[in-house]
Amino acid sequence: MDLPRSELLKRLQALDPYEFEKFVADVWEYMGWETTVTQQAGDRGKDIVARKELPFKQKQLIQVKRYARHNRVDIAEVQQYGSLYLDKSPTRDVDADVVALVTTSSLTKPAQEKAQEINVRVVDGERLTRMVTEWDLSGIVGKYIESGSDSRPDFQRQVEDLEDSDGWNMIEAFNSQERSSTGENLKLTATADGSVAYELYHGHSHQDQLSERKNIHYVRGIDDQQLDHLKYIADDLNMRLLVADEDGWRIFDKGESEPKAHRTVEIGARILSGVYGIQFEQATFDVEVGREDSAPKRL
Repeated sequence: MDLPRSELLKRLQALDPYEFEKFVADVWEYMGWETTVTQQAGDRGKDIVARKELPFKQKQLIQVKRYARHNRVDIAEVQQYGSLYLDKSPTRDVDADVVALVTTSSLTKPAQEKAQEINVRVVDGERLTRMVTEWDLSGIVGKYIESGSDSRPDFQRQVEDLEDSDGWNMIEAFNSQERSSTGENLKLTATADGSVAYELYHGHSHQDQLSERKNIHYVRGIDDQQLDHLKYIADDLNMRLLVADEDGWRIFDKGESEPKAHRTVEIGARILSGVYGIQFEQATFDVEVGREDSAPKRL
């Protein structure tokens, strides 16, 4: 497969995250490592364990991030991965010679500096595509990428196909509303199969500006397996996931940017599909005005 590196990177960014983990494992096996893909939610930073016996025993713990180009790895993530060097638990198989981070994106400047400081080895999207082309790994690439296929992720295509649907239009109208100075707040409720799947509030911005807020999705009453799926969604979309109350979780973007319909629909669709196994089109949406203090409290 003869692809320009820019197109190759787009195709890798379009892979399912688990498929990308297996792709990275195959690249490491090409380099002579034996690999195990953990595929366990909440595994504290080790997606792949790589081992070599010759010329001497070595072990690497590899964290894999299939991120879009604009979604850069931040310093907090690098610090988390670096902490694996300090974990010597004999039951967790984390005693490593090298902790590595492989991403289809890049790192923020502070994250780059922190990675160098704590010796987290980094393979970013530019370096990964250079490895693939210079080592002629077309055989490995061909297992995961079809020549001539649409480079947009399947889920991105699905989200774009939802534009102008009733749910999309309601979310777009919801995003256009601002919190009032009286504390009144809009709440959007997504219902599927007769039960509330999630609630969406306009949350505080960092400086509590009325015109600068973030959308916060609240998910309640889920079991451990559903929580694992929610954690995976937060990780894949580079979002924060925090406890909202004794029965719920809140998931929201890390940055301070104006909510966009595409992003809000994407998050909601991922929650519906990944946590509940329901398509976005099967949900119904209602908007009501309420008091901000009716929302679950911030930590």
